[in-house]
Parts: sequence; C-alpha cells; structure tokens
Amino acid sequence: MRPGILLVDDEPSLVRLMERFLSQRGFDVVACLGSGEALEKFAAAPERYGLIIADVNMPGVPGDELALLIAGRSDTIRILLTSGLPFSTDSFPDGVRQRAAFLQKPFLPKMIVEAVDNLLRHS
Repeated sequence: MRPGILLVDDEPSLVRLMERFLSQRGFDVVACLGSGEALEKFAAAPERYGLIIADVNMPGVPGDELALLIAGRSDTIRILLTSGLPFSTDSFPDGVRQRAAFLQKPFLPKMIVEAVDNLLRHS
C-alpha cells in the first residue's frame, strides 16, 4: 500500500484537481485548505502520511514552515513544496532537505505524479 499524502493549498479548485488526479493513481490523499487543518489531520494520525504536498505561499503558516513543523514530528515524511514563485529548499536542515523537493507552478498533472514517485522511491 502506498503511503498517504497530506495535500495542502489555499486554492480550493487546485486542491480538488490534485486530490482527484492523485487519488485516481492509487494514492490515499487527504486534502486541506490551510496549514491549521493540515496540522490537525497530521496530529490525529501521523503514521498515515508518507508525504506532504504544500503550497509555499499560504496565509497564516506558509507551506515551507508547515513542512518543517511536520518534519520535526516525523523522521521519514517526504516533502513536496509548490509555488508560482521560485523557491529553494537549501535553507532546510540537512536531514529535511534530503527528503524535500520543489515543483514550480503551473505544472502538468504528470509532473506532480513524477515528483511524488521520485520522493517516495527514495524512502
């Protein structure tokens, strides 16, 4: 069984689209419309998730900070950050940076599947 994906973005239409696309490819996806909801879902069942996909530019807690918070609670979770603006994971601590990747928006559906597969393959 594939590890669960915690999907976090503040754009409802994009969340629905990515959730549907990843689910159709056999992933167990839990979609959230913000960092607060994502932290609650993760805290309730941390063992369920092997990957978080988060938009960097969200109100409240940005996706990169959310990813670091969750990575601090899990030594194995993979991180895929997305944004319409350039971003680098170079400032992340070594142990987290090695399990993180970035995907520039806009991206094609096949690109997110490839990024997810690459991250999970190295788990």
